[in-house]
Order: sequence, then C-alpha cells, then structure tokens
Amino acid sequence: MKPRPLLLFLEFAALTVPLTWFWLVWAQDAYVAFFELVAGPVLGALGIVNVADSPALKRFVSYVPFVVLMVITPRLGLRRRLLGTGVGLVLIFLCHLGLVAVEHVAVEAATRPEDSFSKVFPLAMFADAFPFILWAVIANRFLRELLVFAFETDAGKSGDSEGSEAGS
Repeated sequence: MKPRPLLLFLEFAALTVPLTWFWLVWAQDAYVAFFELVAGPVLGALGIVNVADSPALKRFVSYVPFVVLMVITPRLGLRRRLLGTGVGLVLIFLCHLGLVAVEHVAVEAATRPEDSFSKVFPLAMFADAFPFILWAVIANRFLRELLVFAFETDAGKSGDSEGSEAGS
C-alpha cells in the first residue's frame, strides 16, 4: 500500500486544529499546574517560584503535533506507538523543564534583554523541533518508505524494466 501524503496532511490538520484549541482553552492551564507540581523541586533549587510568568509557556503546546503525528502515522505497530508516545511525552516534559530553567538562568544573568534572548533562542528552537525529531526517530520506517515513494520517478521505473528486458 502506497503512502498518501495528502491524506496524512489532511488528517494532521483535522486533528491538530481542535486539539490546539483544546490545549489553549483548558489543557495548558492544567499542564502548567502539573508542571509546577512535578518540576517544582528542581525549579525551586534554581530560584524559580512561578512558571506562570515564563515566556516558555507558549512552547508547551509542542505536545499537540507530537501526539497527532503518533496517532496518524500509518503502519506503526501498537506497541511502538504506545511506548513511543509515552516515552516521547516524558522526554518533551524534560525538554520543557530544561527550557524554563535555561530561560530563567539567562534572564537572571543578562545585563541587557537581548543578551538573554541570544541564549534562550537556540534552546527555544530546539524545544519547538524536538517533538518532530522524536516522531521521526519513532516512525523512521514509515518515513523511509514515504521518502522512497516521494522520489520514485517513472524514468527510474522504466530504466529498471529496460535493464531487465536486456538481460532476458
């Protein structure tokens, strides 16, 4: 069965839009409360008392595309899908923890606002890309198949058939 990139894109959009709305309306506040509870001891040691003031909160939505990609990826075995999603959620949480900690340390150490931005920006970009990197690692077989399908050409197929005819 050939991968259908357009169908995958439509599935991704159909799930991402309502989940992002749900995240913004309810889940983000619940996650921040959970994050403060679980990460509080580590952040407290760094002098971070209130995560609600952190600009990193906008990056916490990175769970949405990861979960959607894990749900819609075809031919991903149930065990790999569930284990990958569980491990991925924990790793994304740790990435968020690192982002908040680095942001706080950079802001505290900066003499000018632009100094902290230059330290936080690369990690913020990594935090945005991290869920996609995780998904790519977990779904590597599917991605390999998708890339082969995308780069297949009629010329390549006809070249193979000409070579096989010459040998017969």
